[in-house]
Amino acid sequence: MKITTLTQAACGLVLAMALNVGVAKAASISGSINFDGVATTDTGNLSAATAFTSIYGTAVVAGETGDYAAIPTVTPVTFTPFSFSASGVTPLWTLTYGGNVYSFDATSIHVNAQNANFLNISGTGIANITGMTSTSGVWSITDTSVGGGPYAQRRKLAVAKQ
Repeated sequence: MKITTLTQAACGLVLAMALNVGVAKAASISGSINFDGVATTDTGNLSAATAFTSIYGTAVVAGETGDYAAIPTVTPVTFTPFSFSASGVTPLWTLTYGGNVYSFDATSIHVNAQNANFLNISGTGIANITGMTSTSGVWSITDTSVGGGPYAQRRKLAVAKQ
């Protein structure tokens, strides 16, 4: 009876190992990426803004590392407008390069500093790249006032593995 039980357990273990042979595990994402573009706020004033109502003209700028390093500068990026009080934004941004979709889902949003000429927002989220394991990361946006109008210049957004 003990031999039969041990044999069944051993067969079960061999079967489990055989099923895992050839199953590739996708790699986690690492690195950072930077963007530049223009955002319109809901109030036209960074100090009173509570949302980005449009984000446009956004493209990759130099400084990518890790899994983002191959993406050329000026590659267009689509951002989702969002409220600064939202619990998250899916996707915060997305781009396609080399047949792969790169995106980032913000799962938290924090306003760190805000005045008439400066806005810094950051949070956590999930980085996604086609064929790779979705990976926790951090993001930040720093905007500065441009010409006193409703536009804020997005100087940098960085996403990096936590």
